[in-house]
Amino acid sequence: MKNINTTTAAKSSHVNEQKAIGASVSSTFEELYLKKDYKGAANNLLQNKQQLNSSIFHYNLGTVYSKMGDYPAARFHLEKAIKEGYINSSSLNNLTYVKSQLQVDDISTSTNLPDQLMNTALTIPPAAYSSFSLILLLLGITLLKSKKLIKKTSIVFFVALILAPVLFSQGYLNKINYAVAFNDVPIYEGPSKIFSEKGKVKAGSKIILGEYKEGWFYIKFPISLAGWISKDQLGLY
Repeated sequence: MKNINTTTAAKSSHVNEQKAIGASVSSTFEELYLKKDYKGAANNLLQNKQQLNSSIFHYNLGTVYSKMGDYPAARFHLEKAIKEGYINSSSLNNLTYVKSQLQVDDISTSTNLPDQLMNTALTIPPAAYSSFSLILLLLGITLLKSKKLIKKTSIVFFVALILAPVLFSQGYLNKINYAVAFNDVPIYEGPSKIFSEKGKVKAGSKIILGEYKEGWFYIKFPISLAGWISKDQLGLY
């Protein structure tokens, strides 16, 4: 995919956000962007962050950073925009382009089955889990009316099945901490630099975090990077 797609996407998203930001902010950002003053465009977005819809802010900033060649920062903001619901061909294509430039081995490229399952679960929008539960609920009502679901144990099992997608999404996935490394960050065997270094998280890699101890996170996924990492060089979302 050519980088020109990011230009088109940014202009398109900017038009969509006209009602969300002041006309002066909008015109200034577009003027800077079209002049290829990407640093100025980024500063304009940062200075007017409070006036912008959060997901569009992160999408546009991620797109600008990709133009500047700062792909780790670009990935962080594009991933955050998508997580906040800005999911469309522009955001997905821009993220694909950024990842192609980074070429890092992380949870999104891992061949490890647990990593793949977790990555798939995270790419499904929360609304899809709710929709799946609703479909199961309608199916359960139909089975009850047709008296095909009459045993108490079967009913209890089906109720648990109906609730499972929503509980998994809201009770587990929503509580997961994600991060993108802004630079190459060392991994340690324990939550301190006194422990031995066991590897590095490469700049632009997406990781899923677990336990937190006094400024240190344990990496849960990808499994190959399991260990402790300082939060200082991470973009959390």
